[in-house]
Amino acid sequence: MKSFQQFLSESITISGNASVGAIYVGGSHPSPEEVGEQYVADVVWNGNFYRMKLEAKKSSKLPTNQQLAEQLQEKYPGAIVQHIYPVEPSRDVNIKDVQRYHPSKLSWVKD
Repeated sequence: MKSFQQFLSESITISGNASVGAIYVGGSHPSPEEVGEQYVADVVWNGNFYRMKLEAKKSSKLPTNQQLAEQLQEKYPGAIVQHIYPVEPSRDVNIKDVQRYHPSKLSWVKD
């Protein structure tokens, strides 16, 4: 445990862009240069329809439906990608948000 004096002398780094909701505190998060653009994908998994907001790394291009489905298999086995909507040119996949379509509510809900 840190002493009070260590706590007072500690410094932190804050970086990011608040206008897009990406604020990073300390050194545990990727630098803003490593994070690419965002895109949205419609995915069918376990009989439900999901809309995922994904983030791409700058070093790669927007994946095809098949490539994205393969990348999602570890966390969502059997997922089928229906469509990818690029917000801007995208790269690798980081799952940012997942919502499931709820037919009786006629809306998207978080699981």
